[in-house]
Amino acid sequence: MKYFRYKPVVTEYTTLSLVVPDGVVAYQYTENLAGVDITDSEAFLAQQHPECEVTEQTFQEVENELKECRMFHDINSIVQRMIAERYSIPDEIKMVKLAVDHPERVTYQAYVDECRAYGLAMKVERGLILAN
Repeated sequence: MKYFRYKPVVTEYTTLSLVVPDGVVAYQYTENLAGVDITDSEAFLAQQHPECEVTEQTFQEVENELKECRMFHDINSIVQRMIAERYSIPDEIKMVKLAVDHPERVTYQAYVDECRAYGLAMKVERGLILAN
């Protein structure tokens, strides 16, 4: 994933934004930050409107912003809802009180780990975090 910061340009008759080629996956993180699944930044930047002042950013430059974006928090909410569909808050409190090797807690922990792995995979796929 490559990260691009740009300035949307909106006038009375024209709206200019990031130009993403057909068939290329892109994610809009914030109003002026997008992730584009490309390998050749130079060719991509050559297609952009000069007025949008598109610049490539490194992951390190945008990492904190990605962690605060709506998509990141939405994925966290999805994971929380997945767990809550199977375990209520009282059930989760009960699980924490059980021994780590208790069969119910082992089953609970395996499900929580599965949900978290799902959320992690979504974040990696969308460029919100780097794969380890």
